[in-house]
Amino acid sequence: MNEQKLQLVKGSLPQKRPAPTSTQKAEVTEKEIQTLFAERITPERQLLPMEPLFRMSDCPCFYRNELTADCGKAKSGKTAFLSVLMTAALSGKCLNLERHSEQEDAPPLRVLWIDTEQSQQSTQEIIRERILPMVQMHDKDESAIDLSSYLYAFNLRGMGYEVRRRMVDVAVQTVKPDLCIIDGIKDLMTDINDAVQATLIMEQLMALAKAANCCIVCVLHQNKSEADRNMRGSIGTELTNKAFEVYQCEFIERHGIFKVSQTYSRKKRIKEALSYRLSEEGTPEICELPQEQPRDEQGRWVKADIDLDSQELQALFNKAMEGRTQRPFNEVMAVALKKCGVADAPTYYKYLKEALSQGIINKMDRPGTNEAWIELTEEGMLPF
Repeated sequence: MNEQKLQLVKGSLPQKRPAPTSTQKAEVTEKEIQTLFAERITPERQLLPMEPLFRMSDCPCFYRNELTADCGKAKSGKTAFLSVLMTAALSGKCLNLERHSEQEDAPPLRVLWIDTEQSQQSTQEIIRERILPMVQMHDKDESAIDLSSYLYAFNLRGMGYEVRRRMVDVAVQTVKPDLCIIDGIKDLMTDINDAVQATLIMEQLMALAKAANCCIVCVLHQNKSEADRNMRGSIGTELTNKAFEVYQCEFIERHGIFKVSQTYSRKKRIKEALSYRLSEEGTPEICELPQEQPRDEQGRWVKADIDLDSQELQALFNKAMEGRTQRPFNEVMAVALKKCGVADAPTYYKYLKEALSQGIINKMDRPGTNEAWIELTEEGMLPF
């Protein structure tokens, strides 16, 4: 190819654009400047005071324009606590939770409940058999509240995650609730460990809370490990960072008691936990919190001197044996430490000594190996 043809070919190729200079990158528009300065905070700026929806143990909580987290292990009573919360929103009070309002006869709060986990029948059952009876029980005028005007429940379990996310947006903008509950937010994404999706969901929910002037309660499971009380995945990390308050639900199986603790707040912390049990009719009844095993900030058991009666010792060792009548001593000890809430080895040995003296268990050496084993006696077996 001669020089003239080569020049012709080069001239027909698209020319590469020069890279933008630093001055071009930094250029901003007047609209962007106005948007930025509209959010400027100064000591003199007049801002609306923060508005809590409720008081728990006489402490303000569940604020408008904010996200609140409701977390716990599987079957720890998260939905049961939501029933208490919705009842308080509709009737003014439930257990230790009551409306925060200067108006004595304040109208019910408008509640939006978006259920992504349970079946439609389960969602309806909670409304019919738990929320409605509790609302009627707390109604001061002894007249049933028209739930259709204040409670909007939608079950989105059968939808894809993208449709669910859009329907959350549609529901909040349409219903305009005071209190919005999303049970649970992991179903708004494909992967709970996707940091990009987690960030986008949190941005969407924060914008919705601000636009609708409501409190959005996000329900999420904690990690499966007993010692790990962190919320699951990247969505849990983002929710922890963005939430104004975090509530932790626990079920104390040995006593059949539900416990709700506020573990984090950007305002005044609620130190007193809410404890209740469910009646035969399924309605919550407030009760005293039993003496229980304390944990440190990482969720690990710490030493506590707790006395157990005979039945509690039976229950402890039945649970530790996990359906067996005999088990190696070290295995029983490990199970008791991890699953039964025993603080440490000294406390375990204390219970072991008491159980031996009461004839609940026997300690023996395995023939041929001299390995220590625990045997559950007939007196120690609970009736099933």
